[in-house]
Amino acid sequence: MTYTVPAGRYGDYSTAFIQAYIDAKIAGVLDTAPETLDTLNELAAAINDDPTYFSTVAAQVAELNTDVADAVAALGVAENDTTFGTFTAGTLPDGVTLKAVLEAFASAYETTKSNLEGADSTLSGRIDVLEADPTTATSLAAVQADVDQNELDGDAADSALSGRLDTLEVDPTTATAVAAVQSDVDQNETDSDAADAALSARLDVLEADPTTATAVAAVQADVNQNEADADAAIATERGRIDAILLAADADKDSFAEIVSLINSVDTTNDNAFAAYVLSNDAAVAAVQADVDQNEFDADAAIAALQADVDQNEADADAAIAGILDGATFTGDIVVNEGTGSTIKLETSDATSAGIHIEGPTGSMGYIDTTNGFGNDSLQIYSTNTWCRAINGGTGNLIVDGKLTLALAQVPEYSNDSQAAAGGVVLGGLYRSGSVLHIRSV
Repeated sequence: MTYTVPAGRYGDYSTAFIQAYIDAKIAGVLDTAPETLDTLNELAAAINDDPTYFSTVAAQVAELNTDVADAVAALGVAENDTTFGTFTAGTLPDGVTLKAVLEAFASAYETTKSNLEGADSTLSGRIDVLEADPTTATSLAAVQADVDQNELDGDAADSALSGRLDTLEVDPTTATAVAAVQSDVDQNETDSDAADAALSARLDVLEADPTTATAVAAVQADVNQNEADADAAIATERGRIDAILLAADADKDSFAEIVSLINSVDTTNDNAFAAYVLSNDAAVAAVQADVDQNEFDADAAIAALQADVDQNEADADAAIAGILDGATFTGDIVVNEGTGSTIKLETSDATSAGIHIEGPTGSMGYIDTTNGFGNDSLQIYSTNTWCRAINGGTGNLIVDGKLTLALAQVPEYSNDSQAAAGGVVLGGLYRSGSVLHIRSV
């Protein structure tokens, strides 16, 4: 930057002197500034014409300090530290720079990689040896053969089981057995319903019995009275306490304040009041205990009454069973089916179970289903039914009238061979269409 003084402007001072003075002052201002920053305009341009340049720079420096602090915190070291401190992993060195840490990590990584590659190479070699070993191949082949055989055995067993199931499904004996089981289940359900209805009827009788209702009502009344007495006693005591509190001063209307007052006066009143409180608590506890005992007695009385009813029922059942067990009756015995339609006679001895109907010597024992309505019938449900000869008899089955067979229940086969294969015993019945046969071979 230069400034030229016009000639004759400053009077007595020579132009050279003035020029030198101005140049010296300008040089002092510029102080060897570069050519691009030796004017105010250039300086303003250098700071982007920002009149608050210092504030802007201060804000940027503060933001930079924050970023540095965050970076230092993320790295886990303190600000102005020259090392990364101590590591928990023994592989990384302590008290060194980031470069040293990264170099140590890279070295450890290379070592681990080399070890893994060596182990992989060793394992691959061992696998190659196993694959080339004929013993390994033989063992694998044996295992595969065993697996294949197990699959074949499983398929064969499944096929055999399926075949047996098919045979059972087409076998009329199976169907008969299933039907018998279903019939037994149905009968059990019927018997259960009948027993439930009988029990319900007995409960209805008990509920309708005025004696039972009276006993239960008396017990309930006693319980109610005990509860009422307890409530009245508690209400009385509560009223007495409320009366004491209402008559007291504002600073003596709580038990704590009353006890404090008594303690401040003398111990005689304190003891008397404590005795009163204790006696009152004892009275309340006695009333509660009486209520609890009455409830316990009521429960015991009801349980005893139920036990007595159960025992009476058991005694009646046992008496009836005792009368019928092994009894011999002379004359006609009529068993009515009651509200149902079935009379069921059962025996419990599975080895020699049977119902015997015998007539006097030389006569017949028979079951008469006559009812005069023209539809008399006798149905026998059994897996096997015998006409067996005893006492020198012939064991004949005599049908005086029409014998009707339900052919739909008789298995159907073309000949004796097929019937035998289907499970028909020798002498058993089968049919071919509507023709009935007796298996003879």
